[in-house]
Amino acid sequence: MKYGRVVNIEFKSKEDLVMFRNKWSSWWPEKATPVLSRTSIRTSENSLLLLAIYESEEKAEEARQVVDIFFQENAEHTHDLIIFHGEVMNDEPYAVMA
Repeated sequence: MKYGRVVNIEFKSKEDLVMFRNKWSSWWPEKATPVLSRTSIRTSENSLLLLAIYESEEKAEEARQVVDIFFQENAEHTHDLIIFHGEVMNDEPYAVMA
């Protein structure tokens, strides 16, 4: 079952967002758990949504442990983090839950 994680990050400033984003872009390709999909959305001048889809809940948990270290190492740039996670639902037309 695919599993998703969404992290909403509010930064202390626009400059903190840019600094964090540049570090993240260099860090994750080498250190983060492989994903099926990864997207970042800038939701305001000083906030981002990071979306990742993993092949399973186990892979998502493995990733969380690694990514948490990155977030802790860069906490001086962030004001607030809100994390959501769960099963990825089928959103194709006429999809039915079983």
